[in-house]
Amino acid sequence: MGTSPERPEVAVLRRQSSRHTARMADAQRGVAAAHRDQVELIAATEEALDQIRSPVQRLQVSRRMEVASLAVLGAAEVVVAGTVVQALGLTATATDLVAVGVGGAATGLAWVTGHEWAISRDPQAAAEGRRGWLRAALATAGVFLAANLGVRVYYGALSEQASNLGGGLVAPLLSGLLLTAVTAALMVVAAFVSAHAETAKESQLRAKLRRLRAQLRSLERAGARRPGPAPSGPRPVAEEETPPAA
Repeated sequence: MGTSPERPEVAVLRRQSSRHTARMADAQRGVAAAHRDQVELIAATEEALDQIRSPVQRLQVSRRMEVASLAVLGAAEVVVAGTVVQALGLTATATDLVAVGVGGAATGLAWVTGHEWAISRDPQAAAEGRRGWLRAALATAGVFLAANLGVRVYYGALSEQASNLGGGLVAPLLSGLLLTAVTAALMVVAAFVSAHAETAKESQLRAKLRRLRAQLRSLERAGARRPGPAPSGPRPVAEEETPPAA
């Protein structure tokens, strides 16, 4: 007893399923290839980032964090400077402007000192023969702090004389030393942040690395995995539709 011939509708459905399976297999291979390329690109980016990163920069401070920290420290410097500028007897507007200038100068010197310290410890900069200005920056910062101390002591002594509190220098000197120590401490913190902040090239590579990792996660959500050995079975091939037999 012979078998009954396959119905035409079943044959069409089988061919459609075969074509769909072939398209899905092609899509999976494409996603797997894209996943492999993305992994290789991430590895190359990480290697480039390791090469340009200075070995002395243990803390990787982002550029946004550096800007935010310097802004906060600069504001604190302005407040500390304002306590001395008020003794100059200037107008309120002039006092604020001078305080902002002194605080900005302190923060700027700290940034330059930290930046030059990082360059002086960078082997690539030494190999390229880049000349650092760390000593000049330290000397300028020292002169700045000494000038701050002198101004605070001088105007503190004048203030005591005007208030008939005696002409001793002990109280103005202690007050000047305290405020100068606070200014120096804020400058040291700002210099430390700047010394460990990432460069523009590092920031660019980190942004690229975050973008690549986000794309890799998208591929993995789509079902991509690291490509393994190719299957030994035959690749499904879509059959051409043939008209049903009469």
